Amino acid sequence: MRLRTFIAADMPAAIAVVRDALGDSAIILSSETLSDKRISVTAAVEEHDEEAMIPNLKPAIKNNSHSAPKVSSIATDEMRHEIQNTLRFHNVPDLFIAKMMQEATNKNLRALSLENLLTVFFAFEPIALNARTKLMLVGAPGIGKTLTIAKMATRIAMENPDIKKEMTVITTDNKRAGGVEQLRAFTDILGIRLRVAGTLSELREHIDVASHHAPLLIDTAGCNPYDADDMAELGAHASLGIEPILAMQAGGDSMEAIDMAEAFSELPLERLLITRADTARRFGGVLACAAAHRLAFCNTSSSSSITDALAPLDGTRLAQFLLRYQHA
Repeated sequence: MRLRTFIAADMPAAIAVVRDALGDSAIILSSETLSDKRISVTAAVEEHDEEAMIPNLKPAIKNNSHSAPKVSSIATDEMRHEIQNTLRFHNVPDLFIAKMMQEATNKNLRALSLENLLTVFFAFEPIALNARTKLMLVGAPGIGKTLTIAKMATRIAMENPDIKKEMTVITTDNKRAGGVEQLRAFTDILGIRLRVAGTLSELREHIDVASHHAPLLIDTAGCNPYDADDMAELGAHASLGIEPILAMQAGGDSMEAIDMAEAFSELPLERLLITRADTARRFGGVLACAAAHRLAFCNTSSSSSITDALAPLDGTRLAQFLLRYQHA
């Protein structure tokens, strides 16, 4: 990716200069108002973009009737700038902002919006809470995994009362004070038997005797991803054939989230669940985590109430989270 800085009288003029010099695929990474009120912008373009590298070819390419039409106007450029500012508000690293905007160009979006951008850049695979649900929630300590498992069990029990007695809920969190008791308080109310696995062999036994035709939910103990013993134990749990889903709370530092997900990537992770979305203002951490490790967003927990269901995530709902507090 090639970076260049331009100075112009105002933002529309700066956008025009960038487009003229680097082509329609250029991405504005940052902008700054100088002391004399002029605008300084830093823009990027992929090195392999021949249209940007050879500006004289741009008119011929743009006028080629066989090429796909591009959304290229001051209005669209201003929308791109607004979206970039929104992502920066959430502390999304500039590298990922550039990749997201490049993806919008590659997909040739007819209507550029934050919702559409998130939809084309990220994958969304919500959890289907039914008789076939079998999952293991993993993550750092204190991020709300136990409450999330309880919410899942509650929703399944309410919507599928016939399979409630066959449902299996297992916890490996027998070291934290009150860990088992917290989950048992919910499962007792629901009439679901809670199984406690203090060892890997006990966890394997519980999984083996669980009904193949009923849900299986496993709440793991909070894991320090930088502790080799913790990760070895969690890795052994995740080797038993039940899908591990990474739970991460919103509001965290972007680089910290990337590092944490990197440590958890020893597990066969494919999906990311967001917790505490109701108490967070910025979502750059979970966005950077999903982008860096190609994890699909599944669901989000946005309330401490056990009866409030997990919401499935898509580009629309994620955009609503990002725009909720930006101008508050």
